[in-house]
Amino acid sequence: MPALRVLLLLRGAVGVLFALVVLLAPASTPVAQALGRNGLYALCDGLLALAVAFSLSKAARFNWLFVLALVDALIRLAIGAVALAYPDIEARILGSVAFVGGTVTACIALGAVGLIYVLAGRRAGQRGGAAAALFVSACTLLLGVGLLIGFGSAEARHLLIGLFALAVGLCLLVTGFRLKSSPAAFPV
Repeated sequence: MPALRVLLLLRGAVGVLFALVVLLAPASTPVAQALGRNGLYALCDGLLALAVAFSLSKAARFNWLFVLALVDALIRLAIGAVALAYPDIEARILGSVAFVGGTVTACIALGAVGLIYVLAGRRAGQRGGAAAALFVSACTLLLGVGLLIGFGSAEARHLLIGLFALAVGLCLLVTGFRLKSSPAAFPV
């Protein structure tokens, strides 16, 4: 349980720090470009999410979240790897359509499946971690929809991704702190 708490706090802190940098630095600054157009964050977040997934698999009452956390981690790793391997992918039309389309599809699918999976798990009595999983799934779904419906400019995507990272980061921090204060009453 302590490892899960530390990983949640670390992942939340990384998300909040990334969000602050993204929200305070315009997309055209060297700081934003150094982040690899969000590829570095996606890769780091994916690695931390992978560690969280395996930590969840070791705690019997969180086993039901393992598959969702693992798929989430693998998608984030893939997005980060592609964004870092091809940092100018958004500048190329075909690459942009494929990358943004894939990202939008992954976010919408992961968010929707996550919401359904968590709600079904809650009905089946598997409640540990459900509130945090619901919130993160809803944020992921909203990110995908936001990217789909008109956040076409670089500045708008920059803002949307910053807000997403901030919301998810804060959720993970709160979850990590709540896990410390009351492990038996992990957020439901």
